[in-house]
Amino acid sequence: MKKHIVRKGASFDAILLTLIKFVTLLLGIIITRLLSQYLSVHAYGTYSQVMMLVSTISYLTILGMIDGVNYFNCSEKDRDKREAYISTLFSLQCIVSAIAGSMIFVLSGKICSYFDNPDLKNVLHFATILPFFQNILLMLQVLIVSIGKAKLLAIRNLVVSLARLAVVIFVISIASDISVILSTVVVLDVCQVAFFVPLLKKYQCLVSIFRADFSLIKRILNYCGPMAIFISINSINRDLDKYLIALLTDTETVALYANASKQLPFDIIMTSFCTVLQPEITRLVAEKRRDRAVPLYKLLLEVALISNVILCGAALSAAPMLIKLLYSEKYMAGLNVFCIYILVDLIRFSNMTLILSAAGETKKVMLLGLGTVVMNGTFNLLLFKLLGIAGPAWATLLTTLMSGIAMVVLSAKALQCKIGEVLDRRYLTQILLQSVLVMVVCVGIRNWLEGLHLHYFIVLIAIAGIFCATMLLLNGKRLLRVVRDINSVTRSKEE
Repeated sequence: MKKHIVRKGASFDAILLTLIKFVTLLLGIIITRLLSQYLSVHAYGTYSQVMMLVSTISYLTILGMIDGVNYFNCSEKDRDKREAYISTLFSLQCIVSAIAGSMIFVLSGKICSYFDNPDLKNVLHFATILPFFQNILLMLQVLIVSIGKAKLLAIRNLVVSLARLAVVIFVISIASDISVILSTVVVLDVCQVAFFVPLLKKYQCLVSIFRADFSLIKRILNYCGPMAIFISINSINRDLDKYLIALLTDTETVALYANASKQLPFDIIMTSFCTVLQPEITRLVAEKRRDRAVPLYKLLLEVALISNVILCGAALSAAPMLIKLLYSEKYMAGLNVFCIYILVDLIRFSNMTLILSAAGETKKVMLLGLGTVVMNGTFNLLLFKLLGIAGPAWATLLTTLMSGIAMVVLSAKALQCKIGEVLDRRYLTQILLQSVLVMVVCVGIRNWLEGLHLHYFIVLIAIAGIFCATMLLLNGKRLLRVVRDINSVTRSKEE
C-alpha cells in the first residue's frame, strides 16, 4: 500500500487543505447562525442536547480505535497482517456501536427525564445511529490520509457542508423540523462510507469485517485499551460542564451555554498540518527515529502556536461582534463563557496525544485523563457555586491548561529530549505578550468605533483585520520559515 507524505512536501497539502477547510467552516458558521436565529430557543436546545449525546456516545464507543488504525497501519509491515488488524478494528467498532445503540433505546426514558425535555424522545434514535457512522468515518479518514488523499477529505467536507446548508435553508423556510436535518446527516454519512471503502480497495487497502482475525484482539486491546479509557474520560471531561448546566438549569440555558462553549475552528491550520504529518510522525516514532521525529514535532507545535494565537486573539478583540454574527443578538448573555472558551481553544493544541500514542505509551495517556477528569469535576462544582454558569467554563480552561502542560512534558520524555527541544518557551512568552498588547489597543479602537454607531459587522472586520495584520507583521516571517522547514523535511521522503 502506498504510504507517504506527498513528495512536494507536507506544507503543500496542508495549505491547500486549509484553504478548502476555510470555505467548509464558513458554511458551518452559516448553518449554525441560521439554526440559532430561526429555530426557537427550545428547538435549538433540543437539537443541542441530541448532538451532545451523539458527541459523548461517539467518544465513549470509539475506544481508541482511531489511534489503533493509525498505529497498526503505520507500524505493521506485513500487508496481510496489517489488513487483518484494520478489519478486526472495524468489526469491533460495529459490535460496540450495536451494544451502545441498544442501551440508548433501553435508557431513553431516563435520558429524557435527565434533560427534563420530553421532545428529546422524538429525535433520540439519531443518537443511536450517528455515533456509529461518525466513528467509522473517522477510522476511514486515517486510511484515506495514509494513501495520500488528504485533499479528498477536504473536498468531501465541502460537499457535505453544502448539502447540509441546503437542508437547513429548507428546514427554516418550510419544515421547521430538526428531524429533517438529522436524517440528512445519516444519509450523507451512508454515502460517504459507500464511497470511501471502494476507494481504499482500489489503492490496495482492504477494509472488510469478513477478514477480521479475533486472535489479534489481545494485542489490539493492549494498545487501544488505555487509549479507550482516555478518550472516554476525555469525552466526559470535555462535556462535563455542559452536563452540569443541563442538570442544574433549563433547556434554554443549555442552548445558550452550548453555543457559547462551542469549539470554534481556530485550529484550522494546525489540524491541516497534523492531518498530513500524523502518519509520518507515527512511523518515525515507531521506528525510534528521534533525530527526525523531534524537529518535526517541534515544527508542528510552532505552527499551532502562531496560528492559534493570531486567530484566537482576533476573536477575543472583537468577541461581542463575533458572538452576534455567529449566534444572533439573543445569545449575547453568554459572552463571558464565549470569551473563556476562546482561551480554551487557544491552548487546546498542547493536548495532542500524537507522540504518546505513536510511542505506544497509552497507559500514560490514560492516567493523565483520569487525573484531569477528577480535577475538572471538582473545579466544575466549586466554580459553578461561586461564579454561576461561567464557573464550569473557567474549570474547563484551568484543566485544559494543566493537562496541556503535562502532555507536552510527557511527549518530550517519550522522544527522549528536553522540553526546550520541542517548544521554544522564550518565543511562547514573546508572542503571548505581543498578543495581549495588540489586543488592548484593538479593544480601545473597538470601543471608539462602537461609539460612532457603526454596524457590528464592519467593526468585527476592522478589529479582526487590525489584530491579524499586526501579528502577522510581527510573526509572519517566522511562520513562513516554519512552513518551509516542514516542506523541506518531507519533500524528498519516500517510504
